[in-house]
Amino acid sequence: MSQAAVDLFLRGYRAFVAGDLDALEQLLDPEVEWIGVGEIAAIADRADVIDVLRERVAEDYQVTVDRCIGVGEDVVVSMRFSRVELDRTDERPLQSRRSFLVGRYAAIVTTRDGRVARVVEHPHLASALAAAGLEDENL
Repeated sequence: MSQAAVDLFLRGYRAFVAGDLDALEQLLDPEVEWIGVGEIAAIADRADVIDVLRERVAEDYQVTVDRCIGVGEDVVVSMRFSRVELDRTDERPLQSRRSFLVGRYAAIVTTRDGRVARVVEHPHLASALAAAGLEDENL
């Protein structure tokens, strides 16, 4: 089952990069849960997940998968994301003042019946690996 779960995740990743929201929506279980990281973890339902994905696609992030490890129906993922943020106070078309937003993302994606059923975000890859019962040194 691990390879099927990894393949499903990668199909979703490719759809995200291509901006194909219809394909992303088809990959989500009708009862998908998305649990954010933080002191008070927010739980999002399917409509919220689709709205957030739509916003992220519109924000034009460049996303790279660093790690994608199948564990049964789960996939432990680590990704980098970045984008250029222009200076909103500078109206010149070729701005010299830009900032670069760079971040990391880690989560455990659970699949069921060929769809993403649950995503649990983690503060870093080591946390996601530990939650999945894995150690980074063994991979």
